[in-house]
Amino acid sequence: MNVDDFLSLSELLVGIPSPVLPPGTTLDPKLAQVFMDQLCTWSVQGPFMEQLLATWNEIKNQPHDLRNASVDALIMNDPSLGPLARQVILAWYSGFHPWAAGQQPTPDPANYSQALVWMLAYAHPIGVPLRFGYWQSLPPEAPS
Repeated sequence: MNVDDFLSLSELLVGIPSPVLPPGTTLDPKLAQVFMDQLCTWSVQGPFMEQLLATWNEIKNQPHDLRNASVDALIMNDPSLGPLARQVILAWYSGFHPWAAGQQPTPDPANYSQALVWMLAYAHPIGVPLRFGYWQSLPPEAPS
């Protein structure tokens, strides 16, 4: 499995480039590796990661409108790949990932602090000290 494929699929799934995320928003390749590994290890759908990325490789070079329709038909509506794709979206936006039944989540603060939700909300990650005195400055300003 290739993290670059996971990263390019993630960008499509979370909507990058996006009119609602700050311009120039990119996904971190190191965090992509973390999420891919966590999903493969802990998600019930983890064994389908290779199939998900293979399906993405088959459709990623299609024209924009055909690619989106193919993602919808071949990934999002697939009973095995759809739930895994939605977990990829959840991981990027929340910093959390599925865990084994009966276990409590133990999110890595780096995952949580880099979650896209903070960019969308134009807010600091709650409960994560970014640097001394960070609370004195306003979060980035939302576009008007």
